[in-house]
Amino acid sequence: MAGLINGKFINKVSPHLQRLMDEQKEKYGDNSRGYQALYRQFVYTPEEEAGQQEENLKHYEACVDHTDGLPRGIERLYRRQLVIDLTMLCAAHCRYCLRANYDYTQLSKSDVDDIVKYVSEDPELRELLITGGDPFMVPTLLKYLISEVVQKAANIKIIRIGTRLPIHSPDSFNTEFYQFFNAYREEVQFEVACQCNHAVELTPETEKIFRKLKKSGVTLYAQNVFLKGINDTIEDLTELYDRLRYLGFEAHYLFHSIPMKGTHHLRTSVKKGLDLTRQLTASGVISGRAKPSYALMTYIGKVTLYEGSIIKKDDDGFLHIRTNYTVKERQQWNPTYFLPENNAYIDEHGFIVAKYLDGVDD
Repeated sequence: MAGLINGKFINKVSPHLQRLMDEQKEKYGDNSRGYQALYRQFVYTPEEEAGQQEENLKHYEACVDHTDGLPRGIERLYRRQLVIDLTMLCAAHCRYCLRANYDYTQLSKSDVDDIVKYVSEDPELRELLITGGDPFMVPTLLKYLISEVVQKAANIKIIRIGTRLPIHSPDSFNTEFYQFFNAYREEVQFEVACQCNHAVELTPETEKIFRKLKKSGVTLYAQNVFLKGINDTIEDLTELYDRLRYLGFEAHYLFHSIPMKGTHHLRTSVKKGLDLTRQLTASGVISGRAKPSYALMTYIGKVTLYEGSIIKKDDDGFLHIRTNYTVKERQQWNPTYFLPENNAYIDEHGFIVAKYLDGVDD
């Protein structure tokens, strides 16, 4: 679960991941790419406390005021989509997690009822992203939320669920979901997003879950994080996207690692990520159906980088990122939205420019 002990993000490695690390170390050594890909993602190191410019404890928390009547546990930044933070519980802790410093929370059935009412009364909404934490860690609550949405919010056409449980702890995955999704597939489209950052994470147990989800009518898509020493070579990325393609995943975002406290040693420059994404997607090394979009998680939401997106890099190391978001539109969808003034400003055309701290290459 999210939260701090004595100022440190709690170290939590699942038994499955520990066994996988031990196997990689025994077979290939502790300097092997597979072992390091797991170790750097999941094991606390003193590097997290070294002096660094990344000092933010939380991610875009300043954008929404939840004291003004909004249901507990939601984030509304986009017109058609609502984010629901069902729980902050996870089977393991990713050291770069954007929720690392959030207090542990878990919604109640009463909270879910409030959310479903809100969703059913907003005709603009078409899809839900249920995340956290890992929603599959609280299967009873997740099933209740989905059942209530299907019965009471006919405007919702797509339900997306973000998870790493098949990678963190495949033995903990509730197999009743295969039948559950299959039973509702005519009423709503299910999509499961799994963040997989290195091919070593795709064990036979994990792959079995993904194949069974596909057979249950679930669309699988990948959101991956670009991380130093883990997947920052063209060879790593090619193998990762090949393997995901063969499992039936659709490529979505390849995210630059966000500027959170304790993550400096995992963050490359944005330019390095762009260069490698260009090599990956502007060549024939992988299928055209497996090519991701390179994106930043800024304080105003996700921004996919295109030509001209990066206006400049200032003397403090912040990239100024051009967007087509406006405050007026945000406030139409969510009256409590306000601009995080230290991390964004309005340009001469009325669009929001996001400030984003760059990483550093070795």
